[in-house]
Amino acid sequence: MATFQDTREHAEQKVMVHLLSEIERNPSFTQRGLAGELGIALGLMNQYLKSCVTKGWIRASQLSPRRITYFLTPKGFSEKSLMVTNYLARSMTFFRDARTQCEEIFEVCKSHKWLVVALVGSGDLADIARLVAHGTGVIVEVVDISADFKKYDAVFVTDIINPQETYDAIKSKIECQRLLTLELLHISKVKP
Repeated sequence: MATFQDTREHAEQKVMVHLLSEIERNPSFTQRGLAGELGIALGLMNQYLKSCVTKGWIRASQLSPRRITYFLTPKGFSEKSLMVTNYLARSMTFFRDARTQCEEIFEVCKSHKWLVVALVGSGDLADIARLVAHGTGVIVEVVDISADFKKYDAVFVTDIINPQETYDAIKSKIECQRLLTLELLHISKVKP
């Protein structure tokens, strides 16, 4: 659950950094356009904007009944700078931890001669795993939980949004020693 919370907070911080950067770059953006660009609902975009106004990070000026322009305040500039710094630090820490743990997983794979490995879950962790696997002799393929795991030597959970649910959904489909996880995902392998 801690990983989910970290991931959620990281995602929210990413949205806020993008939102504040867009306001700085283009005060006349449309909420609908920015919501689409960020892949979030229009209502959620509106909540983020209201939150930023309440916190004093942005100021809104109504140009017409259907048009609002937003401006970053000095407090908003300062907060954006802090968010960018924190976001980059967390991203680099996640990358380093994930890279190190993926290297360990692929060493285990090589020692067992597991050369074809399914990555279950797409996204940043799967991308890191693919980068680390390159040159190790281990072939990786990103698949979903409905894949036929019999054609793989091992299965590696790379889902950072719902790691426990993914693990639980596939644990009966492959031998437990061939189901690989990273410590940073905090997956419980014991039945409750």
